[in-house]
Amino acid sequence: MPSLSSSGKLSLAGGVALTLGGVVGAIEPLMAAGHGVLVGLALAWVATVPIPRRMRRERLEFSWWTVQGARKPDESLTIRIALRNPTKSTLVLGSPRLSLSPGLKHARWKGARIELLPESLATFDVELKPGHAGRHVLHGAWMTVSGPLGLAWAPLYFPNPLVLEVGPKALSGSLHRSLAKPDPEARAGRSTRRHGEGAEIRELREHQPGDPFHRIAWKASARRGRLLVRETEDDAQTTRVLVIDVGPSMRGDPRGGSKLDYAIDLAAQAARSSRLGGDRLGLVTFDSRVTLQISPGSSPAHLAAIVAGAIDQRSLVDDDLTDLDEEQLEQVIARYFREQEGVEVKPGPESRARLAKMALAATAKDPVMKLPVRGIDEHSRVLRAFCRARGIVLPLRYDSTGLSRATGLQQALEAATHKAREPRTIIVLSDLDPFETTDRLRPVFSAARAGRNRVSVVAPMGSDFAPSTEGNTGNAVRDALLKDDELRVQGLRQGLARAGVPLYFAKVKDPFAHWLARASAPRVAKAR
Repeated sequence: MPSLSSSGKLSLAGGVALTLGGVVGAIEPLMAAGHGVLVGLALAWVATVPIPRRMRRERLEFSWWTVQGARKPDESLTIRIALRNPTKSTLVLGSPRLSLSPGLKHARWKGARIELLPESLATFDVELKPGHAGRHVLHGAWMTVSGPLGLAWAPLYFPNPLVLEVGPKALSGSLHRSLAKPDPEARAGRSTRRHGEGAEIRELREHQPGDPFHRIAWKASARRGRLLVRETEDDAQTTRVLVIDVGPSMRGDPRGGSKLDYAIDLAAQAARSSRLGGDRLGLVTFDSRVTLQISPGSSPAHLAAIVAGAIDQRSLVDDDLTDLDEEQLEQVIARYFREQEGVEVKPGPESRARLAKMALAATAKDPVMKLPVRGIDEHSRVLRAFCRARGIVLPLRYDSTGLSRATGLQQALEAATHKAREPRTIIVLSDLDPFETTDRLRPVFSAARAGRNRVSVVAPMGSDFAPSTEGNTGNAVRDALLKDDELRVQGLRQGLARAGVPLYFAKVKDPFAHWLARASAPRVAKAR
């Protein structure tokens, strides 16, 4: 429905004042003037009501596209909007209010009004800032059109989805070009240090069944009272695997400050490091199960796939991972089409099929719809894929017991060591939530180290990854929760150290090279 403009509100106040003055003073001309102002205002409001329908009938055109931008978080993107007036009258429109997916910030257009001359085209620019890497969607734009005499404004909505793909901060232009072009020397492998039969000692660890007899460190074993084995190094290509936790505790901040955003940026840094050094890199992501597995490789296309795969983990929509049943899913999609297209789909036996048909028609050319999705049937898979294509965030299922999390972590570490012909450096990026003890974790990590793999855990912790709060009370609650979480992970650190797995606290500015150096540093396994 139309709303009164500033001049309309002043006219309303003036008309009411004149009418009241005329009534109080028994001045009929003054009362008549007040009635005339109010009647004229009412007629202007009524004349404004059909304008949106007339604009749709006469096809007022709205289009937009990306003009320039680095396509990285916290860097401005310029969106150009074009409006074409096919009518023979001048239109006055208000500044646009954009309908955006979470994670996009809109800097309002500085102009207050846009004047469209008859049968003309007008363009103007707006600025956006993506908060995080991933897929962002501009669903449409709200604008207002002026009625007669500018006394009332009618709302207009232009549904026109525009997809923006934003890369991580570490994926600079030079890195993007380097991943796109193969380098024969780098692909052949760089001479690096790894476990083997060389002369240089890497670490001392406890003896395990199957270890060669000649590698036992007899003097060190006598000093410590238990059998220790020498781990040595030789020249070979290094193989690294990132294991990233993509569960609900790693999310929560759509502005780009979540733990998952940090993990995605580290994956991009790891790809750059592997590209420059010719090392092999793999990726495994998990929640209650493995959600993505990319075996180690070193080609530019392979490393680019790792970065893209890590980014895609922001939009999990599978039915076994999300906390949304099929009825709630229908409600979400039906509300989207009601708000976006003005189409009402009433609940019923045929509603799911109709919504799925509408979703396919709206995203017929979107390649994201072809990606695999888990659902109870074909309609469910289409609707969940549509949520991913349109940037509709579905809440993930949270397991407070840790049973499913332990299963997912175990599967991820098994995938990280699957068919390994050489010891690998495995870096787990996780806050290990909701584990309070290492009872379920130690067997999982011990199994991963059985093949002489080097395993370490990097836990994003602290205020860097906590959402901002307002007021002293909110800050006090946040600080208390952060302290409890830090104490929890500190206890896990001590337990994992007994299994020979170091756990490090990460801040948002800590680079991948820092954790790689920590993971590759020689160390002595501690007694259990």
